Amino acid sequence: MTISSFYKTNFLNFWIWNLKNKIYPPKIRILVLAFFSFTLSSSCASSGFGTQGLLYEDQRISMMETGILATKEGIACAKSYLGLIALGDASVEVAQRNGNIREITSIELETFNFFGIYAKLCTVTKGN
Repeated sequence: MTISSFYKTNFLNFWIWNLKNKIYPPKIRILVLAFFSFTLSSSCASSGFGTQGLLYEDQRISMMETGILATKEGIACAKSYLGLIALGDASVEVAQRNGNIREITSIELETFNFFGIYAKLCTVTKGN
């Protein structure tokens, strides 16, 4: 196996092999190790939808819209703490039941994330 094919099939092991065999100068090795440490550890609490903010995220994403005027709104949320514990039911069915909605006219997702410590994903259904 040539180095280029090894690199294409197994990127992380390619860099670890190069770092162990001291192909790169020490400053480059430190930067590469810091980059991989940061990217591997940055998967803490996250909403998982839309644009991802590493430090802060607060957005609303429209998933479905019929254009019919709505009179009721239902919300269902799920929360995550440090990416270790996730609780809740953010399904459309629960949001519909919470708003006492029979006919859904729109579905939106609300996301919130604060430093990867706390994340919340809410499904908002509107209808009649």
